[in-house]
Order: sequence, then structure tokens, then C-alpha cells
Amino acid sequence: MNWHKVLSLFLWITPPVLLGVLAVVLCKRGLYREFPVFFAYVLYEIAGFVSLFALSSILGVTSEQYAYAFSVAVLLGIALRFGVIDEVSKDLFRESQFLKISAKRLLRSVACLLLVVGVLFAVYAPGNNSVRWHAGISVVNRGAAMVQCGLLLSLLLFSRFLGLSWRRPAFGIALGLGTLTTVDLATSAIRVEFTSDVTREFLNLLITVASLVCVSIWIGYLRAPELEPAASLAVVPQDEVETWNTGLQRLVRH
Repeated sequence: MNWHKVLSLFLWITPPVLLGVLAVVLCKRGLYREFPVFFAYVLYEIAGFVSLFALSSILGVTSEQYAYAFSVAVLLGIALRFGVIDEVSKDLFRESQFLKISAKRLLRSVACLLLVVGVLFAVYAPGNNSVRWHAGISVVNRGAAMVQCGLLLSLLLFSRFLGLSWRRPAFGIALGLGTLTTVDLATSAIRVEFTSDVTREFLNLLITVASLVCVSIWIGYLRAPELEPAASLAVVPQDEVETWNTGLQRLVRH
């Protein structure tokens, strides 16, 4: 028995199974109403795994056809992740209308920029249409992972500065997604330098482990009750927050 293949198959199957558990938790606690985009992302990841697993099991499907299906799944996943980040930012910054609107505008601008860059690489990259397509997808995926890491880190830092509780479900969603996108970004950079089969298998295994950790964080956060911040916690006064909002508005206008 090839224990490496058995371990790889186990790690590949476990995250979607835990995503199913996560979907049940979201339904039982009614959080799917509070985070509908995140709930849709969870269901999409489950459906995407089932579809790709079925394609890989069909003998008539070529590697190129599977690559096209995988690329489409990656693009849709990127779009949903930006939607999840937007949803998390609205929840974390619901006390500040200006920060909520600014985050939404920033996400739209970044998404449009990534789309344009991906199309340009797909059109002008050297090689045949297949090579161009994969080049464009690779650029968009790396760019999206980089931007998403920055946005998620900013959300966590800003939220901590505003004195919000770390036990809020939005924090868990941001933390898990940040972990996954960070590993995705790191592995994408390593793939450019190292192209051996051993390295590729190791990186695929690393991404699978990161997915397992990400889903575990989501389940842990969303199952736990949200706690109120302790009275001794240093919370930024509301008037100081409003002063920051005013300063940011002036900076954006100029």
C-alpha cells in the first residue's frame, strides 16, 4: 500500500467533509443569514471539490480539460473570497459608516484591476491559447492572494485598534481565510523557482494542510459563543474614532 497516496487522499477529502460540518453549524446557529456570502462560499467549495473529484475519476477526461475546469473553479473562488472579505469588513466596521464604504470601494477597484491584468496576460502572453490562459489565471491568482492577505491583515489590525472583540465570528472568518491565502501566496512564489515533481507534490500537500487548518479555525470560532470584551480592555473612545473618520475623509478628498 502506498501510504503517501493514502495520506494525500485523506488530506484532500477531509477539508470538504469539515466544510460540510461547518455548513451545518452555520445553519444551526442561524449565521448563514448574517454571513450569506461566506455560506455561499462554503457550499461552493464543497460543490467544487465534488465536481473536480468526479472529473479526476472519469477516464475520458484529459489533463487539459481538468486544468480548464480547475482554472474556472479558481476564478470563481477568488471572486467569492473578495465577497467574503467585503462581508467581513461590513460586520467589523458596522459602527463606522465611512470605513465600511471605503472598504467596499477599495475591494471593487482591486477586483476590476485584477480582472484587467488577467485579461492582458491572457491575450499578450507568449505561446498558444492554452499557455496564455494558464498564464493569465496564474497572475490573477497570485495577485488576488497578495491583495487578500493585505486586506485581511488590515481588517484585523483596524478592528483591534477599534477595540472590537476577537471572539466575533467575523474575526474567525478573516483569520482562517488569511491563513489560507498566505499559504497560497507563499506556495505560488515557490512554484516559480522550483518546478520539480517532488516540490510540486509537497506544495500541494502543504496547501491541503492549510485548508484543513483554515476550516478548523472557522468551525472553532463559529461554534464558540461570542464574548463581550473585558472591562479592563483598552478600548478607543468613540469621539477619538470619529476624529479618525473625519481625518480619513479629508485625506480621501484631497
